[in-house]
Amino acid sequence: MVKDHLAEANELFRSGLNCSQAIVAVFSEEHGFPAETAIKIAYPFGRGMGGCGHTCGTLTGAMMVIGMKYGTADRYEPDKMKLAREKTRRLFELFEAEHGTTLCNDLTGFDQRKLNGPELMAMLPHFHSTCRKFLETVVTFLEEEL
Repeated sequence: MVKDHLAEANELFRSGLNCSQAIVAVFSEEHGFPAETAIKIAYPFGRGMGGCGHTCGTLTGAMMVIGMKYGTADRYEPDKMKLAREKTRRLFELFEAEHGTTLCNDLTGFDQRKLNGPELMAMLPHFHSTCRKFLETVVTFLEEEL
């Protein structure tokens, strides 16, 4: 049976993981990383890098997945390093062409820094609806490029 990355990412996102966590969670074990560890590492990247509204968490999650597949701790693997950079650039170009920006605040229409506690909880249905298309763009890219 083929894993449905998009359905799983959407389910994880709706169940309480942030966008970055949902992306890494569905790809991590395929690339040799325990999902629980990957989810912890991805936590600060949700809502635009620590809730600051900067780079979309789906993108930062995807970058971590690209690193899981093509990253290297050995600086003597220039071909692998080049491939990781190229894939990341292609992802950003595709995302920006499709959605107009890579910034969470612009994509969601809210200043993430001002949403905490009850305000954030009230906005969850909006994010679950709005961010689905960003999850789809990123998951589709990863499925095609990995």
